[in-house]
Amino acid sequence: MRTPVGLDDLRYFYLVAEAGGVSAAARRFDISKATLSRAVARLEDQAKGPLFDRLSTGLQLTQAGEALIEAARQATDAGSTAEELLRTVTEEPQGMLRIAASALSGQYLVGPVLARLTEDYPKVTAHVSVTASGPDPLAEELDLVLRLGRPEEPYLIARRIIGTPMKLYCGTDFAKSNPVTDPEAVSRFARVSINVPGAPANWLLHDDADRTLTFDIEPRIYAGDPTVAIGLVHAGAGITLLPALYGDLLVERGDAAAVLPTYEGAPVELFAVFPPRRSSVPAVRVFIDYLTAFANGAEKSFDRGWPG
Repeated sequence: MRTPVGLDDLRYFYLVAEAGGVSAAARRFDISKATLSRAVARLEDQAKGPLFDRLSTGLQLTQAGEALIEAARQATDAGSTAEELLRTVTEEPQGMLRIAASALSGQYLVGPVLARLTEDYPKVTAHVSVTASGPDPLAEELDLVLRLGRPEEPYLIARRIIGTPMKLYCGTDFAKSNPVTDPEAVSRFARVSINVPGAPANWLLHDDADRTLTFDIEPRIYAGDPTVAIGLVHAGAGITLLPALYGDLLVERGDAAAVLPTYEGAPVELFAVFPPRRSSVPAVRVFIDYLTAFANGAEKSFDRGWPG
């Protein structure tokens, strides 16, 4: 009697093919390499031949793999649909909640919110991916992604969480030895630019008297994550432009100093971005509600405690 093809094996095979390799799939989907390798091996045993050619650049589907990939995709889609349906049949938040956010958002927003949410709803388990790129939640099988700026993808839902102005910051030692309140002097300081989606390339700031300053000289350093930029300016590399929601907290803690504190840039908005079907999942709905409540308290007073 022929052994039935396992749906999980098909799903894991599809994920390996999507990622281009076992190691890449393990990192991208947070599944152990051993689990993925065993699934592919079982399918290859049933197919009586390899499903991938092992090349120096990664894996490439064989003829047998090409024949199987569409069925594997359908099995993966069916599994995802079934999982979402099961998660929506109960009003009680439960199950895995998959979130992606930058390190700053994760530390100052997602962390406090998840601590409260998982205490209130112990059946919820959270997995947080730290990324500065703002991935597509549909492509990465995520429930929700926090992004700066409204998403361009028309098939995603965006919920505004918070708006905050952009302001200049530097290290505390740098502030002691440089005139950080003198606009002319500040315009000559080295720039540490945060090179992430939604962050401005040039810095345009204004004060209450509507005086404007433009910082468009070539940055000394480009950082792919705000936390890296914070580390650089803390070490004296120059100045950087941060959302005031985070930067002012660093100043309060003595980890940074404000530069030209009366000037600020255009406000940026943080959005919770998610696929349409995720909006009916109780854990996702509750997370967004908790995040909005926490962020609104922070937006009004920069108080990171829970409002009320």
